[in-house]
Amino acid sequence: MSSAATASSPFDFDELARVDHTGLRPPGFVTARDGARLAVRHYPAACDTVVVALHGSSGDGIYFHALARNLSESNVAAVYVPDLRGHGASDGRRGDVDYIGQLEDDLDDLVAAIRSERPRARIVLLGHSSGGGLAVRFAGGRRATPIAGYVLLAPFLGAAAPTTRPGSGGWAQVDTAKVSELLARAARGDIADQDEIVLRFNKAPGQRTGREVLAYTFRMTLAYHPRFDLAGDLSAIRQPLLVLAGARDQSFVPELYEPTIAPHAGGTFRVLPWLSHFGVVVERLAIDEVAAWLSSEFATR
Repeated sequence: MSSAATASSPFDFDELARVDHTGLRPPGFVTARDGARLAVRHYPAACDTVVVALHGSSGDGIYFHALARNLSESNVAAVYVPDLRGHGASDGRRGDVDYIGQLEDDLDDLVAAIRSERPRARIVLLGHSSGGGLAVRFAGGRRATPIAGYVLLAPFLGAAAPTTRPGSGGWAQVDTAKVSELLARAARGDIADQDEIVLRFNKAPGQRTGREVLAYTFRMTLAYHPRFDLAGDLSAIRQPLLVLAGARDQSFVPELYEPTIAPHAGGTFRVLPWLSHFGVVVERLAIDEVAAWLSSEFATR
């Protein structure tokens, strides 16, 4: 793998820049079990449906603002938007975790904190891109944390999944040789060198905000997407499931989500016309689809 990224990303980051951030919530903080402070933006609503929104690779939770504000102001759901460990305003080494599974532990801790304040909350995990992959991984971990439903927006299901274009459409460069080596060593019980960089993202200097994380270690890479037994993770989703993708997604093949996921998890699947990888988060068509589904599945009260 070349260590240099290509000239530009496949994504139109102007889609994110055009979002109106009026009313952006300041981050509060939840303390994880190891003492790390995790930044979380809270959008309140007077109902028991609570969405926890997990952002995609390299970024932070700010780009969920339009979706979170809409769900909150329409009283469809309260929304909690964390910056994952090692991203945004949260603690942690940029692009790394201490061990594979730490992001799931952090999510457990966040949900526990929400439940301490809202014991009647019906928690819905919503994830975009790699955040969707993390939601699937969390489900496959079969943790005791009760989850009421899942919303996956253009989820990353792994590099080998039929839904994933080569290199995620040019967004990601994976050091496959290093990944294979570290996987083989881990199978023998050797977890040394898992802090080595194995994944880099293509975001040209002119596209950067200064908040992004441009490289991941082996540990973070594995922690942030489903297990290699994708069918096993998907089959653990027994709750209501919505999967949305844009017809013009640059990283994934939208029409393959249903045949990949439905045999294991069922669910409702929509391919939204004209929308891109980020459009499925920030455009009103997608926001309305999410709101309508949540209202249908979890009557607000």
